[in-house]
Amino acid sequence: MSDYFSDPQTICARKTRPCIYCAESINAGDHYTRQSGVFEGSWFTSHYHHECYEDLREICMDEFTPYSNERPQRGAA
Repeated sequence: MSDYFSDPQTICARKTRPCIYCAESINAGDHYTRQSGVFEGSWFTSHYHHECYEDLREICMDEFTPYSNERPQRGAA
């Protein structure tokens, strides 16, 4: 079975949830990046702070350990 990743979407959070990249909270009312798809045969939905998603894409990490990364500074490039 092949892997599939949807295009990322900007969503307004309806409830507090952890960012899968840095484990810090995404609070209700915050805008965040959501991506879903199929990885190794299992369906997933991931929630990221915008800066965490951009950091992940910038360093081209296809795989990472969830909840174990540092949250990047906002606006840092």
